[in-house]
Parts: sequence; C-alpha cells; structure tokens
Amino acid sequence: MFRKSILIGILIAALLGAGCATTPPYNPFKIGQEEFNRKTKTIALAPVFIPEGLEDPEPVKIKFESLIESRLREAGFLVIPSREYAEIWKRTTEQVGGYFDPVSGKRDETKFKTVQEYTYRELSTKFNMDSLLYSSILVFQVKWSGGTVHWHGTSEPIKSVGEQFLEGLVGISYHGTVPAASLVATIRDINGQDLYVNFGGIQLLAKTSGSKFFQVPRHQLFSNEEQNSKAVSLALEPLITKPGSTEKTK
Repeated sequence: MFRKSILIGILIAALLGAGCATTPPYNPFKIGQEEFNRKTKTIALAPVFIPEGLEDPEPVKIKFESLIESRLREAGFLVIPSREYAEIWKRTTEQVGGYFDPVSGKRDETKFKTVQEYTYRELSTKFNMDSLLYSSILVFQVKWSGGTVHWHGTSEPIKSVGEQFLEGLVGISYHGTVPAASLVATIRDINGQDLYVNFGGIQLLAKTSGSKFFQVPRHQLFSNEEQNSKAVSLALEPLITKPGSTEKTK
C-alpha cells in the first residue's frame, strides 16, 4: 500500500543489506574473502528456487542458471550443473522414503538433514566439490519514495515520467512499500556452513497508476534480459572481483 507523505510518518520496510549512511557496507563473505578464494575452486549448483505460483517457471530457472554458470566460469571456478545435485537429491530422498510426514505434512528434519548431508558428500566425492551455490528468486517488500524504487543494487521507476512530473507540479509526494523480486545467492561449504550470501535486484512486481497499484503482467516478469543479467552480476560480483582490485577476473 502507499499513502500521501503528509499522512504518514516513518514506514518500516524489510530490505536486507540496506542501512543508514553510517552503516558499514554490506559484506557478503561470511569468512575472509582470501580464505574463501583459497578454499573454493569447484562450486556445485542447486536448482534455482522460483516463487510458488509463478506460471511456467522452467524457462526462468534455465535462464538464470545459465547466467549464473556463465558468470562463475568467467571468474575461474569449476561449475557442476544443477542436474547432478537434483539427481542425487531425488535418489536419496526416495531411499529414505521422503522427508515429509504423510499425516501432518510437516518436514521431518532428521530425514531432511540425512538427505542433505548425503547429497553434499556425493557431490564432494564424485566431483571434488568445495561448495554449493543455492540461488533463489525471492520477493521483498521494498521501501519507495517519489518515482523510483532502489533495492539490492538496482533501481526501477514505479510510475511513468508524466505522472512524476504532474505530482511535482502540484507538490504531492507518495511513499510506501512495493513487492520486488531479487536474486539471492547463498554459497555453503560441504558441512552446510554459509560462506557467502548476496543479493541482486531483478524487477518490481507491481507499479502505480494514479493512486492505485497494479501487478506487472506475467509476460513481463523476468523477460528483460538486461535486468536479469544485471541481477546475476550484482549477486555474484564480489566473487568475480579479487581483493584489492577493481578489475573483474576473466
């Protein structure tokens, strides 16, 4: 929702990685970057997680996995495609009889952990995997003010230039929160410890017209290749830029 600025005080919005001017820049590395680079040479990919309810998600998964794999290879990492992870995970899940309780529908954490640990071991043994990359497209409620939304390294207009101009003429300013999609990249070692977590904004899921919101049509979601590529670059850029250098590795 949004309201006129004269009617609202302070809006609280959940935006990971954001902070005031005095907050230190977000560091995606959970261990030292030099240590990460020394220990991590081969990265396995898990299938890209897509929000539930998205119509025809497979092309979106394929598109983002291809971009992620390409960027990691550019950085010099050996990459294990997600089909290897998916195959081991599926086989192990079947062997333990699934990890969801057939009565309650709740996840059996013991079985889930067993499947997870076995999958990690198999990937490590078979492919000499050092770490595993989980990539997820998640929805965040992002704070906005005026005509442009800024989140997770990217920005996008929430309304037309004409509307912004007219609002400026009459002295009206709106602000509030809006749903936006971001790519979240999480890298874990073979023991399941987080080594790296970073974000890349993809696109807004809703925009405004007048005083109302409207959802972005399905055919416009994840269809902009420039936005998709930028989101992957934002999420993975610290992996590609070596410490003490502003140049990307090739």
